Amino acid sequence: MKPRSNNSKYFSMLQCTTLLFFSSAAVFAADDDIPALSGVWQWGSCYDGSGFGCMILEQDDARLTERAKAYRDAIDEAAQPKYDCAPISIPHLWTDPYSHQIEQLDDRVIFTYGKDDVVRTVWLEGHEHAEPGTNEFTYFGHSHGRYENGELIVVTNKFTFDPQGLNADFKLASSTQKQVSERYWLENDKLVIEISTIDTFFLKEPWVYKVRGQRDPNELALPWACDLEASRGILKLMPSNYPNDPPIERITY
Repeated sequence: MKPRSNNSKYFSMLQCTTLLFFSSAAVFAADDDIPALSGVWQWGSCYDGSGFGCMILEQDDARLTERAKAYRDAIDEAAQPKYDCAPISIPHLWTDPYSHQIEQLDDRVIFTYGKDDVVRTVWLEGHEHAEPGTNEFTYFGHSHGRYENGELIVVTNKFTFDPQGLNADFKLASSTQKQVSERYWLENDKLVIEISTIDTFFLKEPWVYKVRGQRDPNELALPWACDLEASRGILKLMPSNYPNDPPIERITY
């Protein structure tokens, strides 16, 4: 019998991951299944108490494909969208040390982040929400959610290609094949989040980490209002990887 390839092994893991987050559940959750997540939560740290390293995908991580490393080495740091005040998408967004707010409504859950004025909407199953078209991709993707066994389970796909989609600091991109699965639950009034990311272009296997945070007694300091001039200031000191190319001229919005 011909041995299974690494690709076959990876796709089996993808199937298992998808089944984990889409396992059978009632369309409408019982009240006991709905955790009280609403409120403002502080930035979480690794569940095992090890600090923050678990949520960082390093530039030489063994899970990166050769394609991911080639893109990392080819792209000029100055081309990163963060210097144009572009926000960081999930899952890398969780690494930013800012609080976030959760608002639970009957048919959706709204996440508001204390950085970059980011608002995500999770559309709860069973409410006949419109689905994106085949050719409709967005920066933060399209999120479905449901309650099950005291947890909020969210699966997000339909992401655009993102030059900083896995790590903005190490130039690790994500593709339209990225899928992020999140599980939220409470332990002694602490918020626990488990995040699993797959991307067949840039990851050999799922990237999974778990964090725990506590309630924040303060409201979010909004709006963030990124200063474009300040964001681009460091570029004046940054040498180009491609000095023979025409100089980069950035648009003033």
